[in-house]
Amino acid sequence: MDPEERQLYPATHTRATGALLFSLVLGVLVPLPGAGRAIADDRVLRVHDGAADHMYTVEALVSAVGLSEFEVPNDPHFGPNRIFAGFALEPLLRHVGLSDAQELLLVCADGYRIPFDVSALLQHPRRALLAVRDTALPVDGKTHWPSYRHGTETIDFDPFYLVWVSADERAALDAETLPWPFQLTGIRRFDRDAYFAPARPAPDAGEAVRKGFATYTAHCGKCHRMRGVGGEVGPALDREYSLSSVLTREQLLDYIRHDEGRYVRSKMPQFSKLLSGTELDQVTSYLRAMQPAR
Repeated sequence: MDPEERQLYPATHTRATGALLFSLVLGVLVPLPGAGRAIADDRVLRVHDGAADHMYTVEALVSAVGLSEFEVPNDPHFGPNRIFAGFALEPLLRHVGLSDAQELLLVCADGYRIPFDVSALLQHPRRALLAVRDTALPVDGKTHWPSYRHGTETIDFDPFYLVWVSADERAALDAETLPWPFQLTGIRRFDRDAYFAPARPAPDAGEAVRKGFATYTAHCGKCHRMRGVGGEVGPALDREYSLSSVLTREQLLDYIRHDEGRYVRSKMPQFSKLLSGTELDQVTSYLRAMQPAR
């Protein structure tokens, strides 16, 4: 087990042995919870395995997967040295029948939809945890997370929050390299090509438009819809009178850059820091090419 991970409540079939081993390693007796009080929880994870939807309660996942703690040295939302309790992602995916998936779609309550390349889990020593709470807060309380300012809102991270750790301090764990979605409600088997097919530009589109589509699927499609697919945090990018259709090319490019200080408390990232000038120009070409005729 990685030094950043501690298993609190092992899966039911190993609970007694796990408790004894935990006690021997730490030199203390850690009381396992009575099933009711410590793990009673009405949060539910919705999983689509490619054929049907399945619902998993927190209590059922504790029994099947076990509850672990991960120490996260630098959480991108809450800051340094946080400890979260939750479910190690690899055994969770095995339990819900998604361990063979190459890509997944992570679905969040606020409309965020993020494609997830499962190969990231194979790049050891990375580990992911589907967190259920910040351990700095009372285990039997109704509040599971510190308050967090997101745009103009103060939000709750319930029901789940995906976090990452690595034994290698050089490993990239930032929010652009790996997904750190909060308010995560579901996990779906995912086919990127099929999912984004309606938003694909015409076959005779120019190279800039085609490359802009790739940038859109990697970044913009998490929060915005195009041709009915994508996220719902922000407005659809092909709706009538969208910014892409009413702004000049130069104005649209300037808006997509989203330079720091110009859009106070915006939820949109500063793409001037994330994308090259060429990529910004290409995604601008794609958005303008996809606007409905007027």
